[in-house]
Amino acid sequence: MESLSPLVESHDLIAFTGKGGVGKTTSAAATAVHLAEQGERTLLLSTDRSPSLSDILGTDVGGEVTAVPGVENLDAIEMDFDTVAERWKEAYGEEVYAVVSSFMPVDRWVIDYFAEAPGIATQFALSYLLEFYEGDTYDRIVWDTAPAGATIGLIELEEKLYEHLGTAPKFYAKLRAAISRDTKADPSKLLDEWRELAQDCLAMVQSDRTTFLVVTNPEKLAVDETQRITAELEDRGIAVGGIVANGLLSESLCDCSFHQDRVTMQREHLAELESVYSQDPGLVSVPQFSTEVAGVESLREVGTHLFT
Repeated sequence: MESLSPLVESHDLIAFTGKGGVGKTTSAAATAVHLAEQGERTLLLSTDRSPSLSDILGTDVGGEVTAVPGVENLDAIEMDFDTVAERWKEAYGEEVYAVVSSFMPVDRWVIDYFAEAPGIATQFALSYLLEFYEGDTYDRIVWDTAPAGATIGLIELEEKLYEHLGTAPKFYAKLRAAISRDTKADPSKLLDEWRELAQDCLAMVQSDRTTFLVVTNPEKLAVDETQRITAELEDRGIAVGGIVANGLLSESLCDCSFHQDRVTMQREHLAELESVYSQDPGLVSVPQFSTEVAGVESLREVGTHLFT
């Protein structure tokens, strides 16, 4: 694969994943800038709980959609999980309160309790992405994911939620019969809504409109992790469209033994990546830059290696 252009231009949702610190955000931001400058209405969205879009883009990006200065057609958003929890309460809080209060006397704090429960905001974050995916505001969405373990865990959570909610109405019916209490609040509709939402989120990441790119470094730990990530994604029916090998050192940069040893090590691991991925799904490489990648101009420079 000489360029990511055919891949990203044929998919609506382009997700960048990989272990922490390999350059996912840089690759995602460079891709978003490239697409926007090709005339595509593009959203760059991060679900990393420690996002760095603001630093890389050189502009403040928060929990609201923000236009990126200097790049027409490009918006960005860093998913604020407090905001996601508030959106969950707006969407489901009243129904949850009605159901729970039909079983026991509770105050409205129960809404906050459920909204703050582990996994709720995380699960609902994908539904927020789904809104953009199903809408018509953007031609392309570039998703800067959390480190791969968290992202795979997020997808796994959707799978478990979908499976669990299939049996939840039966459990509720048995519980209601056991306590011999007539309740006006029936959670069946709510549970069906949640199950359908989980199904839609899974369909989004498994769709042929979506592609995942795994970013890695030519080092043993990163290469080993890349193989695990691609296997886990493919086991879940998620297409891996390509591998980005980031941070390659130039052999001619320095002739000292330390540098040459590092180059040799990288070339060995790059060859390993090429032997596995050069044909399917394909691999592109990006060199190590002498300065930090920050700001639109430096992202354009990264883009020259991803798209030419």
